[in-house]
Amino acid sequence: MRLKNYNEDLVLDTVKIVLKDRPDVRANRSFMLDVAAYVLNRTPPKYITSERGFTHEVLQAGADDETAGQRLVNIIELITHVNRAVDVVARRRRNGAPARVRARLSADSGENGKQTTYFYNMPHIFGRIVDARDGKPVISAEATLWINDRIAAPAETGWLNPYLTNEQTGGYFSFWPRVETGESDSMRMQLTIGFEHERYESLKFRRNVKVSGEFFVYDYIRGDKLLDVGTLIMQPVG
Repeated sequence: MRLKNYNEDLVLDTVKIVLKDRPDVRANRSFMLDVAAYVLNRTPPKYITSERGFTHEVLQAGADDETAGQRLVNIIELITHVNRAVDVVARRRRNGAPARVRARLSADSGENGKQTTYFYNMPHIFGRIVDARDGKPVISAEATLWINDRIAAPAETGWLNPYLTNEQTGGYFSFWPRVETGESDSMRMQLTIGFEHERYESLKFRRNVKVSGEFFVYDYIRGDKLLDVGTLIMQPVG
């Protein structure tokens, strides 16, 4: 997996929220990315290189009350920075500064009678597996993700499928399936996660999801593309 600044997702989501309350600004995607870049250049990065780094950040989000309070303070500060960045970028554009486009349209527009190609950016899927007796995490359980009865190919090599739960992440598992393409503006699919462990009975979790078609392939973790399947329970053998 490429080196990833986890704060990119937080900043991008905050930019979207702030712009909803800024009717004075006419924002397109290029404008949003300029604002995000301005804030990120002034925010200490938080890098992850694998699915474990992502899972660790998810765990931190559900930490104790004191930690949650500090995170709230940080978010308020971030909103302030984003509003300042919106003002700066809007002023620069009024003065004729060129826009920086960081995302590329990767599909046929559907004009001239051609069929539009949609990208189905898959959610980042995570959850936790615990022992039915005491609620403790099940370590070394093999978790496998299927999409429509096919083993899902990972978006990047660092996101393993099958995945073995471990002590470092407290029994949490996570997947990032590879993007798929199609000609419909949405795709329905059945997600199946199977769990195997020599000391536990086999377990399968299923959920039907609908993924909207988009014109961009996103190579970063998006806040609106997280799927928490919750805590799942394995029964010991015997």
